[in-house]
Amino acid sequence: MRRLVELATAMAVLLALASCGDKSIYSGFEKMDNGAYMKFYGKSGSEVMPRLNDEATFEMAQYFNDTLLYTTVGSEPMSVVLQEPDFVGDVVDGLLMMHVGDSARLVVSADSVFITMLGMSDVPEEYAGKPIYYDLKLLSVKPFEALEAERKTLMESLKDEEEAFLSPLRDNPKNTLTESGIIVVEKKGKGKLAKMGDYVDLDFTMCGPNGDTIMNSFGIEPMVMQYGEEFLGAGMNEALGMVPEGGELRCVIPSALAFDSTGYETYIAPYTPLVVRLKMNSVMDKAAYERRQAAIEAEREAERDRLMALESKTMADFIAANGITETPTESGLYIIRQEEGEGELAQWGDHVAVHYILANLKGDEVESSYDYGEPMRFTIGQGEMIPAIEEALMTMAPGAKVTLITPSELAFGEFEIDKDLLPAYSPLKIELELVEVK
Repeated sequence: MRRLVELATAMAVLLALASCGDKSIYSGFEKMDNGAYMKFYGKSGSEVMPRLNDEATFEMAQYFNDTLLYTTVGSEPMSVVLQEPDFVGDVVDGLLMMHVGDSARLVVSADSVFITMLGMSDVPEEYAGKPIYYDLKLLSVKPFEALEAERKTLMESLKDEEEAFLSPLRDNPKNTLTESGIIVVEKKGKGKLAKMGDYVDLDFTMCGPNGDTIMNSFGIEPMVMQYGEEFLGAGMNEALGMVPEGGELRCVIPSALAFDSTGYETYIAPYTPLVVRLKMNSVMDKAAYERRQAAIEAEREAERDRLMALESKTMADFIAANGITETPTESGLYIIRQEEGEGELAQWGDHVAVHYILANLKGDEVESSYDYGEPMRFTIGQGEMIPAIEEALMTMAPGAKVTLITPSELAFGEFEIDKDLLPAYSPLKIELELVEVK
């Protein structure tokens, strides 16, 4: 469970350089041709302005009321390739109206950030209806044409590096080159090969040419899949078909058979050949796979039944040992009232602020809202909180305090929150205080 509204979350969103424009007129700010509301502190006289797809380097300070949320002062300035603004008046729109050397203040609607960018139905009270300010200084602009030239040079360099890596491997007589271009370095085993439609259980390691591990399943969890499914590119699929059951294969897959000239996000650069080790644990036809899955599911159900039986005993022993005489609710929740509140009970759809302490029945604390220095705020009924707390809140008035003993079904169920403190099917003890209802 995590607090839903934190300053860090708001900052992360605001730093994404996008917010929705506001049609209202901000006093002292001029509405630019593109809809940005700005106030210029200084104009350099430069004629250089950024365009979409240019890279802008700038300093930025971000304010809410008089509070500085973020600043680049004392660190590197920001460099951003300017993309089409998502909303009128965002930071990109502001930068597009500046010349190199200009300093200006941009104002945007905080409501738009939370509702449009975060998809939140309610704006946090401290931000609602208020503006966010950005102090901007445009330091330099790198034209799109220069970026493209740099990108082309980089691509050629990466392509040359790949060829320099692959060439000696291809020339090594100890290696075998497949028709598609995969370089087989070593192959072990004489078991059966997977046919299209078979199911395979395998372990693999995928590394870059410098030996950096990109993906690995050894010592973690084998992968089970149907042979023929798309699996990390054509080269990997071809390699799977070459590994005999019980055997291993070490090979190098050229980028053309993997992630090619595009790479994969920030993990794999363009023109990256893959150094792969594959171990084929088993090859199964459909019937064998289904028998295996049935056996695995039966084992899981048996373990689930064991844990649920243990949970029932743990709760019963705790209730007896602590002399709890309250009758559980229909759902199985024990609500032990410590202090009564004043006013109307919280209801479905109310926005509430609560303090809580979560612990297992051994007394080990798992999490406390008091550690955050402020209560947690959420709306009852939107699935933002575990069912036990939502159920209890609708029996509480502001100021009330209760102790809850809840079965895992109303908490985290089959999910393992902490292997030692809160494994799957763990009942909870919760100290709950209703601070505020809106």
